[in-house]
Amino acid sequence: MERIKTFKSAAEAIDLLDNGGQFYHIFTQADDDKISAAEVEKLSGSGREKQKAVLYLDLALSNLEPQERMAVEGRFDAYLNDSFTRYRPIGLGGSSRAFSDLPIGQNVWLEGTPEKIEGQGHTTGYIMVPVIDVFTFIPIDETYSVYRLRAGNLGEPLLLAHDKNQEALPETPLRIAGQINHFQLNQDKDSEFEHFVQVSYYTPI
Repeated sequence: MERIKTFKSAAEAIDLLDNGGQFYHIFTQADDDKISAAEVEKLSGSGREKQKAVLYLDLALSNLEPQERMAVEGRFDAYLNDSFTRYRPIGLGGSSRAFSDLPIGQNVWLEGTPEKIEGQGHTTGYIMVPVIDVFTFIPIDETYSVYRLRAGNLGEPLLLAHDKNQEALPETPLRIAGQINHFQLNQDKDSEFEHFVQVSYYTPI
């Protein structure tokens, strides 16, 4: 999870994104008026995670006017354009009904003020984690910091989470980008699941 700065103009976005990628991207050139997936991965720190790179890119462009976004997106190469079309996040309106039926791994963005759910046991549920060559259940709050997100008066609060080893989300108005994930409410094989948004990037609003 990482706080990012949104681009202030199309010129700034193009200047920072058209960066040549890493040294081993021998077919990617800086300042060639084309923006590649490798160049976005370098700026976002996402490695080769295409979905995460698209989350970063969409959030970083989110404060630009439509015409400015078009100027930047018009410089995407074919491979990046394909990834951006495929993984572009869906905006959530603040109701749990908006994402409870979305597939696991779906990129999303949402706005609101997170409120950390303090204390072990306050979030009841389990996730499966690999231990050597098997999977085992552990309580979600042993691995994740969990938050409620209230977005105006729309629906029930949404659940957000990020790795406990990461810095806490500020409890101020944020625009957040992440992926749909879920946890089991109990350890039974027929358990119901609860959806949450696993946070990748955020920026103040």
